[in-house]
Amino acid sequence: MKRLYLEISVIYSSFVAALTLYYGLAEIFNLIAHLPYLYLISIISLYPILHWKNFNYRIHAILICILLTVAALLLSFSVSFDTVDIMGGFSLILASSLLFYSIKDTLKEFYSGLSFYMVGLFLLLIIGVMHILILLADILDYYILCIGENCSAYTFTPRPEYLLFFLSLFALYPFFHRFEFRRKSE
Repeated sequence: MKRLYLEISVIYSSFVAALTLYYGLAEIFNLIAHLPYLYLISIISLYPILHWKNFNYRIHAILICILLTVAALLLSFSVSFDTVDIMGGFSLILASSLLFYSIKDTLKEFYSGLSFYMVGLFLLLIIGVMHILILLADILDYYILCIGENCSAYTFTPRPEYLLFFLSLFALYPFFHRFEFRRKSE
């Protein structure tokens, strides 16, 4: 049963990495969410299944990838790319590359895979917290400037970093579950 949890968490983290890569490239090149890109996300999410020969729960993982791709399709309609954030895009690409690099060793339960996994996830969490704090500062600034005036409500524009923050919170599961990671030399 532990192996099932590990494989599902790796599939989920590869999905988060693929979505992060897509949003990072979209930030840099100011792309919009098209359906072929979302199919590419689902194909990239299948990377651990295709790469790892001893993947035990392939059917479960394929179903999870299909469900996550449908969720990405539904969530991509609400995300806007009004501004081009080149440095944010590079940091998202860095986080996704760290997550992708960790997949192979995490499935083998090596500490090296877990360390890259932790750094990639914490980078995503830091980026998400930073953007949420920026959003709260914008809301506070807007309402401070509207004191004594008749202003309309603050218009919220969803950013991909908010979505990635909450998706990466769910990817923290391997830290809460007691997998038995080991060194490569053992």
